[in-house]
Amino acid sequence: MAGVRESAEGIQPPTAGRRRRERGSLSSGEIVAAARDLAAHDGLARLSMPALARRLGCGVMSVYRYFDTKDDLLAALADQVMSDLHRQLPPAGDGPWRDELITYFTAYRDLMESFPVYREVVLYAPTFVIRAALTPAQLRRLDTGIGLLMRAGLPLVDAAEVYNVCFNYTRSFVAFEHAARSAIAASAASGASGVSGAPAAAPTHDRRLPADEYPQLSRLADIESVLGADERGFRLGLELLATGIAGRYDVAER
Repeated sequence: MAGVRESAEGIQPPTAGRRRRERGSLSSGEIVAAARDLAAHDGLARLSMPALARRLGCGVMSVYRYFDTKDDLLAALADQVMSDLHRQLPPAGDGPWRDELITYFTAYRDLMESFPVYREVVLYAPTFVIRAALTPAQLRRLDTGIGLLMRAGLPLVDAAEVYNVCFNYTRSFVAFEHAARSAIAASAASGASGVSGAPAAAPTHDRRLPADEYPQLSRLADIESVLGADERGFRLGLELLATGIAGRYDVAER
């Protein structure tokens, strides 16, 4: 439950031969760094105070001396991660709004793809944590993005709503890509471990479908292009969004 300390019950003792760290040798910065590493490798859903304690070689109550609840820890992690992410995003330039919009959200996706901890926090951190982590620098970046759409001719309220749609499209696409890759990796791992009946990899379609049953699909060299998610598809989606924005609000596309 949010805002409640996680139970220390069931925590495993330190690994044999590994000494528990000295009292007072821990810091909030080290705890956040360990949380960041755990989130990047194991996913935010598996981040817990007991897991952090095991990683840091300390008692779970030592972690609670710095962060009263997991929500407090998530807030500190989100503040650091979101600040890092927005520092790396390219600022909106003076080019055509359509090009700038596509460049911005392409860069956003690329960063979440390159740094798993960015993806984990942006996609899976509680909304109230993300909102609390908004720094002045991030707010200025948001303000600039909305201003870009206003430059295209959208009223303020519409520009804010459209920016939100583009942002959620980017998040959703990244989430789908990640889920698809995770499923393929899990399938491959099951096959490699010798689990009975588990496929070694994602199924492929290397045969033509019968034209009498599938008149359109049979003409495609690879039907995965209809089902997959990749960079080309992501960019096409942004271009379609930009075209839709231009048509709906009667503004020039460039």
